[in-house]
Amino acid sequence: MFPELTIVGGPYERGHQYGAAVPHLIAHSIASYARLFAYRRGLDWDDSQTAALGYLPLLREVAPDLLEEMRGIADGAGRQLGEIVALNVRTELMAGVGSGVIHPGWPDARARNRAAGVPAHPDDAAPASGAAPIDDGECTTAAAQPTATAPGATILAQTWDWAGDQRAACILLYICAPGEPEILTMTEAGIVAKIGLNSAGLAVGLNLLRSEIDGRDVGMPVHVLLRKMLQASSFAQARAMANMAPAGGSSCVTLASANGDLVSLEITPAGVAELLPQGGLLAHTNHCLDAGAASGECPINPALTTTRDRYGRAWDLLHTGRALGIADFQAILRDHHGDPRCICRHPDPRLAPVDRGESVCGIVIDLGARVMHVAPDVPCTVAFTPVIL
Repeated sequence: MFPELTIVGGPYERGHQYGAAVPHLIAHSIASYARLFAYRRGLDWDDSQTAALGYLPLLREVAPDLLEEMRGIADGAGRQLGEIVALNVRTELMAGVGSGVIHPGWPDARARNRAAGVPAHPDDAAPASGAAPIDDGECTTAAAQPTATAPGATILAQTWDWAGDQRAACILLYICAPGEPEILTMTEAGIVAKIGLNSAGLAVGLNLLRSEIDGRDVGMPVHVLLRKMLQASSFAQARAMANMAPAGGSSCVTLASANGDLVSLEITPAGVAELLPQGGLLAHTNHCLDAGAASGECPINPALTTTRDRYGRAWDLLHTGRALGIADFQAILRDHHGDPRCICRHPDPRLAPVDRGESVCGIVIDLGARVMHVAPDVPCTVAFTPVIL
């Protein structure tokens, strides 16, 4: 299971506890993203931090508490603030850059990182086989309202698909802040939140989207948005967070409540679109379903992405004709129909690790019981372990 960490108190205090507890895991995250930014954008880690610090004015405006928490993480882990901000805006720093891109400046950026003593990734070599990723998307989400589930509770489930070697930096983070709901989130070390739930009965999931205008301007970092939503005490309050500031890149955030509220929010720099359940059921992958949002997204090439395959399969598995239980959602996340164009995704050993997408983990959230069932590897290979908030 992923390491568990509890942080309590004010923003800086929480952050310092975080950084001091897992400095080695934060170093792993830095190694992963220093490699990725060099490989995809030709940016060395120093330039990546400079770009990340361009988000400080926005963070001071929309999330001053989380900026202070990031400052604490940096101090606790013995890192620079720019490094921790870069981890938290890593999606936005990559916005507008396609998967599988190899920047011609990659070797020079890597050399500068090595000379500067940036944590080195165990394998940062470019691919030699000429193989290309079959999927430039990530994550499959499935959810149901209480009327469609056996326990009579909202259930939110998803795979998190990404570079598999970042699994070594995953943590289960418990956050206890004065005057706010308690939070449990599965996140990457150094990042303030990702998939999670809170004691007020709210949960969030995440899918990557791509639009033609991603990455043009500084915008709301999605990982900061997820944390802000998890700090909310009501569904309405969490939903309003999506409109705090325009996005810097495109994502789908699925927001659910123990009261039965359920919506997928397709968030792009152009705005926010809502997708509601059908018959109490909801699914999302990595393409826009709202017509307005879809009109501005990057072209979907069926040869290079499995998003439509996974979306259709998720709907097929949701429509069982009976009430769905936790085990049904676990089975969805373990499904191999159409392999390799399937929900439960295994790594392709022909690819360089930076290109080797896989289902890093699977998560099924029972909002009624406030329990997160976590499969800490490719979901078909490990058991789901209940983690109680």
